[in-house]
Amino acid sequence: MIQKFVIFMVMLVLLAGCSGLFKKEKPSPPEVKESPEVIAENYVSDAIDFYQKERYREAISGWKKALTMIPNDSEVHNFVGLAYHRVGQLDSAIFYFERAVEINPTYHQAWNNLGYMNFLQGKYDKAIGFFDEALRVNPNYEQARLNRVKTAEILDGKLKVQAFELVEKTAQMDSLELQILNYRKALEIDSNYVDAWNNLGVSYYYFGNMDSAVLCLKKALDKRPDYPPAHNNVAYLLNALGEYDQAVAHYQKAIQLRPDYVIAMANLVDTYIHKKDYESAKVILETLRKSNPDHYLVRERIEDYQELLWGNMPQGGE
Repeated sequence: MIQKFVIFMVMLVLLAGCSGLFKKEKPSPPEVKESPEVIAENYVSDAIDFYQKERYREAISGWKKALTMIPNDSEVHNFVGLAYHRVGQLDSAIFYFERAVEINPTYHQAWNNLGYMNFLQGKYDKAIGFFDEALRVNPNYEQARLNRVKTAEILDGKLKVQAFELVEKTAQMDSLELQILNYRKALEIDSNYVDAWNNLGVSYYYFGNMDSAVLCLKKALDKRPDYPPAHNNVAYLLNALGEYDQAVAHYQKAIQLRPDYVIAMANLVDTYIHKKDYESAKVILETLRKSNPDHYLVRERIEDYQELLWGNMPQGGE
């Protein structure tokens, strides 16, 4: 089995999160004249296609057409805000995110997005207020919590914004050589930036320099022992080296620190399989199946280990 997305690079910590941006099925062509709601759904679906193809202006146009028919749809307002963010029009993005939470005050993703836009504009106090509102609505919203932590660190002088911006920019690069160079530059600016140490370790790993990868990830944990991504990544390296018991310990620590850490749990399943501890693998995978049945990593693991763990018994029901 080829493992995917098992080693986790911290990147774009301040994401304009959107859990609802998925393609909606278009209704079958009706035999009678389409209602405004059906036409609006078609506009929404087409715009999602454009957005996923990075044709953001066309996505904006489509969603705005939908809003002329469904003006009180908070999700579509949020979508428009996301697209405006992608084209760099932050004030327009803010307008639509504000409209989304005005329509639906419990829309925690839109509150988070408002915080992110204000963060990008350097309005850190306002950003924290919006992240707090997202967390008030949904105390378990991990993205807003992480965003708030990063913003507070910058406000308190614990994280230098220049290092943060460099790490954010670097995480989107394809060149491993440039990633390594820039993460090292970020650490010259702020040697305590744990995300930079973690990402540098990941880049070294993919570059084929295992020793440097281990050193960087251990440095991240020295700086912050309660940092789940580094525990996950150290565990992944230990698993690759055949040190399964140590890998399990680090995965368990990552999950203890972040109980909803699906990546670490999926990785832990793999390590239990390598240990031939099939019962433990089955327990973790059953837990994932119940808590995150639609997550792609969960679906992959169930498919990969179906025959090994359950024989030919179909999984999916209680």
